[in-house]
Amino acid sequence: MSTSRGTLVVQDLITFIRRYVVLSPAQLLVTSLWVVHSHAVDAAESSPYLAVTSPEPGCGKTRYLEVLEMVVARPWLAVTPSEAVVYRRIEALVPTLLMDEVDAVFSPKVAERHEGLRALLNSGNRRGATVPRCLGTSAEIVEFHTFCPKVLAGIGTLPDTISSRSVPIRLERRTKNQELEVFRRRDVEPAGEKLRDRIEVWAARHETALAAARPDMPQQMSDRMQDGCEPLLAIADVLHLGSQARKALLALLTAVRLDSQETMQLTLLRDVHSVLNGHRSISSRALLTRLHQLEEAPWSTYYGRSLDERDLARLLHPYGIKSKVVRVKLSGGLSKTVKGYSRDDLHPVFERYVGPDDA
Repeated sequence: MSTSRGTLVVQDLITFIRRYVVLSPAQLLVTSLWVVHSHAVDAAESSPYLAVTSPEPGCGKTRYLEVLEMVVARPWLAVTPSEAVVYRRIEALVPTLLMDEVDAVFSPKVAERHEGLRALLNSGNRRGATVPRCLGTSAEIVEFHTFCPKVLAGIGTLPDTISSRSVPIRLERRTKNQELEVFRRRDVEPAGEKLRDRIEVWAARHETALAAARPDMPQQMSDRMQDGCEPLLAIADVLHLGSQARKALLALLTAVRLDSQETMQLTLLRDVHSVLNGHRSISSRALLTRLHQLEEAPWSTYYGRSLDERDLARLLHPYGIKSKVVRVKLSGGLSKTVKGYSRDDLHPVFERYVGPDDA
């Protein structure tokens, strides 16, 4: 299959995907290159996650996964699967993992139940990565490989350990003017299978070239994202789509973050600094209310829910910040004592991490 035919495959793949999911041109191109990557993963040393997020349900995340299931290599569509199943299946098959409702895995309320899945996701973007696990009730320790292509879909934000390994695909609810075709698996599957077979043939014929490729990486990307996106740009260069692919990746990454990104903790610290402007102290409840009201901030959809007092304390803890009893002003010149935060305590932290604290 020639390069021109390979380009046609990607064009047909873009057409196939946008029949059922509303995506921007950049999202369509990157998604399509990633689908090809799933078939050529044997030629790659790393695999960038696709982090498919939305602010609310009903934005097309599950449909996105269902459409990709038709065309990726060895698809495995799963909803918070058990730790034992995931480790064994990746070890045996190296599937393309399409995980829905991943926000539940990182919810602090059930953190202990999903520790193994978090370990797998934190390491599984690099070839050769393993996580040790005991087999059953025995003392035998097995090193399970965790590397495979992964799409992670969930509501709200994802932890920095995941987002820094991911290309963001942010979805919104479609408008009435954004019409899509009805997705019925039995009708869509034949076309998807034909397209998947064409991609598989192209990937097999170009595996040697892709393994040897060392594409030029945009310097605007972090080191981690350069490593992660290398296989996508290797594919794009072979297809003579390198310029478009680099622009698309940068559009997606810079719209949300690069890996010079702020951590979630630092983002919170900046927002607390903004909320506290003009106040000597504030109650924990009032602080949370105002954080939830900040536009374009993640606190009202933090792991699919609103940031609460325990989250607030956990995120501020690395800076040595703790809540305490403070006095806050009420209307009419009155005041009362509540549990909250004092600017005097936060001042040195603001100066160190946020900038001059003028209030």
